[in-house]
Amino acid sequence: MTKIIQILTIAFILVTQSFATEAELQGKDSSSGKKFSFVTVDFPPYYGKDLPENGWVAEVVRAALEGQGYEVEIKFVPWSRAIKYTKEGYYDALLGAYYTEERAESYYFSAPISQARTGFFKRKDKTVNFKELTDLKEYRLGVVKDYATSKAFDAADYLNKVMVTSSDVGIKMLYHGSLDLMTDTEAAVLYLAEHVLEQEETGISEQIEFIKPVLAMNKMYVAISKKAVDADLKLIDFNQGLRTIYLDGTFRSIKAKHKKLLKKMTKDRKKDKKDTATPSESPKGEQASEGEE
Repeated sequence: MTKIIQILTIAFILVTQSFATEAELQGKDSSSGKKFSFVTVDFPPYYGKDLPENGWVAEVVRAALEGQGYEVEIKFVPWSRAIKYTKEGYYDALLGAYYTEERAESYYFSAPISQARTGFFKRKDKTVNFKELTDLKEYRLGVVKDYATSKAFDAADYLNKVMVTSSDVGIKMLYHGSLDLMTDTEAAVLYLAEHVLEQEETGISEQIEFIKPVLAMNKMYVAISKKAVDADLKLIDFNQGLRTIYLDGTFRSIKAKHKKLLKKMTKDRKKDKKDTATPSESPKGEQASEGEE
């Protein structure tokens, strides 16, 4: 916890030194920027349109910005569209982006909010062993369009990468044998398989697994478009708000609350699955025949 606070403090100081002078010359103040718009992809358990409060990362971002006087809007669309909208300035920022040098040309990156393991998924009944990316030349590797995986993997043009439109499409292709491996974020795909795809493809959550070595531990950021109005000031305000909720315990409280909610959702899903598989029998003599009133 102390280390995270130190990182946030350093990040805030550096950003403030870079942008405060310009903001002051323009006479801007955080209270004048009342709206902060985000666009992103469904990425549970971190954030998503069907999660309570849109997920813990979304609630953290709202808390950080509302404390700075902003009204926050979050829209969920496919990732490629989210990048297009922010690069063109229609929305202020991406929620939950990973850092890449290419993205840094178009976005200002906040202090980190979380981190996630990224790597390969495979079917449990398939054997895939590798130590280096060069060992995977003969495999069909699924990649969501415009996702960042790791610097080495993203630059590996010699690999047979199959672009897919979304994680669920890629995992289904993996399950049905159209792909050998699928690259993605561990927690996000495990959630997707268990809570969403299992309803469409029974058994899919038990047939896929995340394998090592892990490709990257990616930090998760707010990425503010350089075309957003007052982008520099919004970055300062967000980092200040994030640091505040770290220090006052709000960040930890939000994350703990969502962790409990996720455990309950998982428990309820397993119970429903068990009840469906072994329906209780009606007491003898009480079951009415079809059509009987």
